Amino acid sequence: MYFIPATNTPAMPYNSNFIPGLPVKLPAVPKNKIKSIAPLRNGKGHLIDYAHHSVLLNKDRKFAFFAASNINGKEWKGVDRKGVFKKDEKSVVADYQLGNELYNAIKAKNGRPNDFEQGHLTSFQEVLWGKTPAERKKAANDTFYFTNCVPQHERLNVGLWRSLEQYILKTQTIRHNLKVSVITGPLLSDKDPFYIKQINGQQVQIPCAFWKVVYYPNQKGLNAVGFMMSQTQLLLQDGTVRFQKAGLRGMAAAKPPADLFMDYKYDAVY
Repeated sequence: MYFIPATNTPAMPYNSNFIPGLPVKLPAVPKNKIKSIAPLRNGKGHLIDYAHHSVLLNKDRKFAFFAASNINGKEWKGVDRKGVFKKDEKSVVADYQLGNELYNAIKAKNGRPNDFEQGHLTSFQEVLWGKTPAERKKAANDTFYFTNCVPQHERLNVGLWRSLEQYILKTQTIRHNLKVSVITGPLLSDKDPFYIKQINGQQVQIPCAFWKVVYYPNQKGLNAVGFMMSQTQLLLQDGTVRFQKAGLRGMAAAKPPADLFMDYKYDAVY
């Protein structure tokens, strides 16, 4: 396992000691995936540091292994959402990120844009805290890089995933003036399906599931709760992906892998 050191300085990125006396270390990357970690342009490590959050990028899949953020409920102050995603060419090589070449690639059969939305891993809202408006603005802007973006089906992105983000932020963290740490990422499986068209001449695997772990203090110490949501069912319904590489002659049609979330009812009320 390869352990990623977290920033522990008074600077703005993810801080593993953000919750007083209860450190939250970053996840470890499996040994067989270490070579997939994108190096920084400056040659100094791998963790991409932004305001109030940090990202570890998979250069082969061109999505993040994870994004880790700190939320200070006491200093949080909302602002209107402004910003469009762009590649972070200052921190890492542009080719290690998937940008608009993916999201603008296809049109649905009925003429609508494709059902993928540019989904934040670290939500721009959760980092809107700090002593000054400038600090909060910097944090919000820093979430609009494609290093912090994954393709999420619109029904997931604006539905249950957003509801979960709002619950963590507003129902719990802000209401109770908590300091919490959140680590989020796509489940990058070797069995993920392929986008129905090539992007810049390459096959692109689309993550089917997303996970989020929230760390928070209580009377007994550090608590953690985890969530996972799948978009497999939605992708298959829309015909947006295939579970085999296109253009490989003699390759049998692959079956979707077993998915414990396949029967999830997206229109259910919980």
